Amino acid sequence: MGKLRYLTKEGFRNLKVNKLMSVASVTVLFSCLMLIGIAFMILVNIQSFISGIEAENVIMVYADIEANDYEYMALGNDLRSIGNIASVEEIEKEAAYEQILSEMDANLREYLSGLDKNPLPDAYRVTVADMSGFETVVEEIKGLERIERVYENSSLARQLQGIRDSVTYISIGMIVLLFIVSLFIISNTIKVTMFSRRLEISIMKSVGATNSFIRWPFMVEGIIIGVIAGILATGAVWAVYEFALGSFATMLSGFGGEVQVEFLDYALYLVAAFVCIGIFTGVFGSATSIRKYLKERKFVELED
Repeated sequence: MGKLRYLTKEGFRNLKVNKLMSVASVTVLFSCLMLIGIAFMILVNIQSFISGIEAENVIMVYADIEANDYEYMALGNDLRSIGNIASVEEIEKEAAYEQILSEMDANLREYLSGLDKNPLPDAYRVTVADMSGFETVVEEIKGLERIERVYENSSLARQLQGIRDSVTYISIGMIVLLFIVSLFIISNTIKVTMFSRRLEISIMKSVGATNSFIRWPFMVEGIIIGVIAGILATGAVWAVYEFALGSFATMLSGFGGEVQVEFLDYALYLVAAFVCIGIFTGVFGSATSIRKYLKERKFVELED
């Protein structure tokens, strides 16, 4: 236990001694993680925006105008029994008729108020849970009895699903690519660090230090660098995201939409992911870079 504590302290000490390379490693990893975080938040916001549009793409089911109350309720139960249904909202013809009259011109409203019978049928507003099964739900609804007509927009549902899939694949591809690039860059940065400290490693080997004894302080350095970079990247993504919200709020309101995603809802997941990625890249880079010098049999000699 004492040996482990000593080696851990050595890892912290090495960070202070090699400040320049430590700062370089943190900066490189921080930059890569920040780009990954920004790409992730863009993906989340686009998905949220599409979900908001999909929620408005409902199916209007109008009951047979001759259907009685019992048949109308039975139709509602049939709709609720269909799979992939998020909600079924009743729209009674009396309430719908009153709403239409309230929105009409006074003269037209007076004319329609004189009708002996409400010309509107009872209806249901159906919201689909998974838009990929939108057309299947429509077909099942059209197969029910006591229906006069069904209003839906399958083409919009297909377009939205296509956009969602494309955005998801592209964003995931970008995040994976950025992660690979991050791993490559940080590994090379650590290699430069190891090269500058090859004499230190050689001296430790010359006095009989084991590979694990030499390796552990460098692993601790990698962990610390990863944690620092992960926390800093989370803060940077937060700052950039809040700035972007303020800049694009007016534009989004012009399209009739608003940002529904709060950064704090994802902050814990991001900082956990960033710290894990940072630790992995730091430890992986340190382990692979130091291996070369641990295998060398010849020791580095001081130049005159």
